[in-house]
Amino acid sequence: MIIKKKNNIIQMKYKSQNPGMLTNDQGAVALVLVVWVVVVLMAIVGEFAYSMRTEINITKNFKEEEIAYQLAMAGIEQAKLEILSTKSSDVTYLDEEAKLAFKDQEDEEEVISRSGELGAGSFEYTITDEDSKINVNTASLEQLKYLLDSTGVESEDVDVIADSIFDWRDPNDLHLLNGAEEDYYNSLDEPYSSKDAPLEAIEELLLVKGMTPEILYGTTGEEEEDSYEGVMKYLTVYNTGIVNINTATERVLEIVFGLQEANNILTLREMDPIRSPRSRGKVSSSYFTVISTGVNTDGKIKRTIKTVFEKNNRDLEIVYWNDNII
Repeated sequence: MIIKKKNNIIQMKYKSQNPGMLTNDQGAVALVLVVWVVVVLMAIVGEFAYSMRTEINITKNFKEEEIAYQLAMAGIEQAKLEILSTKSSDVTYLDEEAKLAFKDQEDEEEVISRSGELGAGSFEYTITDEDSKINVNTASLEQLKYLLDSTGVESEDVDVIADSIFDWRDPNDLHLLNGAEEDYYNSLDEPYSSKDAPLEAIEELLLVKGMTPEILYGTTGEEEEDSYEGVMKYLTVYNTGIVNINTATERVLEIVFGLQEANNILTLREMDPIRSPRSRGKVSSSYFTVISTGVNTDGKIKRTIKTVFEKNNRDLEIVYWNDNII
């Protein structure tokens, strides 16, 4: 401490032994501030790192999904090539493995694998002949009942579903004995209108009175109380109502031609594809469903595309497209 006397006033000044040093209280406050700044900076850095990892994963997943989608598109393009592979008036038939095949009049046949690798990923696809099925919009009441009964539907439900399909697709508001029209559908917990027009997709049948997912798609488990084969694989909305006798299943042939004629057709096509059309039957097809699945590099991400093509001479027209198939 320095004491000075000036003009009879004593002035006392304290001189620190260590200039620039903080007091204990000031040091404690500064330490707390530093700790909080470090904590905040660590939180910001952690959040930034987490956000960056999330962005990287999102970008990677988007990239892998796009790769899988483009691989599925590659399968669609190869399917188009296969469908258009014939050079003249063709015959559409099932080969020895019950696989849809295409052949021209010169018996020139090119076998195309329905799977392949492209880059680091792969794709595979299936082709289904829509002309091998019964058109739900033109089928008779008897044909619908035969199909429902033969796929495991109870007799009391057969009449309800068949009549209701007729009422759903016809333009009037009069229902058949076991059918349903506007009054029934409006009385449901979640009401909707009867279409009174041709079906545009087979899945519309789920809106029809009596139809259930089990009856439409079929049941796979043996423990199911009611076992259904599923009617969806036998029905279509795309063809003209004339089936391809080379590709139709035995059940479809029985429904369209009767048991005896169906057996004759099956016997003939065991020897070679049938080349001569007949009443209510043809030997080539115009509508095809393609389902193509692309798989990314590590096989964890898949994308599936479903489309229906109409073949007109050497062109294919898309009549249905869905690239969000699960």
